[in-house]
Amino acid sequence: MWRDLSKAFRELLQISGHSGGSYRPDLHYMRGPGPKWHAKYGSLPPKTSQPAASSRSVLSDIAEHRA
Repeated sequence: MWRDLSKAFRELLQISGHSGGSYRPDLHYMRGPGPKWHAKYGSLPPKTSQPAASSRSVLSDIAEHRA
């Protein structure tokens, strides 16, 4: 009787979608910034790097001085 009852209970939990406490890594890893982060930092301008032309001119000046 108890075995049949426990089997019925397990089937009921399975039908209802209860996973039985199994570990699901897809629920625990970070997927990136969420809506709160975007609300706080989303309006920041993107970082800009120095133009490549100015760094080339500096490097060419150094090369001329060493030559």
